[in-house]
Amino acid sequence: MPHNGSRYYLHAYGTASVESLNNGNFELDDSSRSGRPVEVDLDRLKQLIEDDPRLTTRCLAEKLGCSHTTVETYLNKLGKTWKYGVWIPHKLSAHQLQYRIDIYLDLLTSHRNYE
Repeated sequence: MPHNGSRYYLHAYGTASVESLNNGNFELDDSSRSGRPVEVDLDRLKQLIEDDPRLTTRCLAEKLGCSHTTVETYLNKLGKTWKYGVWIPHKLSAHQLQYRIDIYLDLLTSHRNYE
């Protein structure tokens, strides 16, 4: 009967990891797996967005040969957000930033007044 440490390891990492260790595989690196590629050509993604900013993540995924969630991840890394049916950079103007600061300060002072 395995001791508590072995049971914990089995519960946390699953039987595949335990079998791998029992077979003498002590590699720490992840082995390659089949499935959809997680790498996306960023230049091609940028070009597709510039050509047609109304493309959905599913259409982009179909063109790039990956999942739509992978496309969403890379679009977020590029600083793009979906607004009004178009992918645009998520940057606020100086006026918008100041407006947000003013609202936050108003909310803080009104909260302090109620305490």
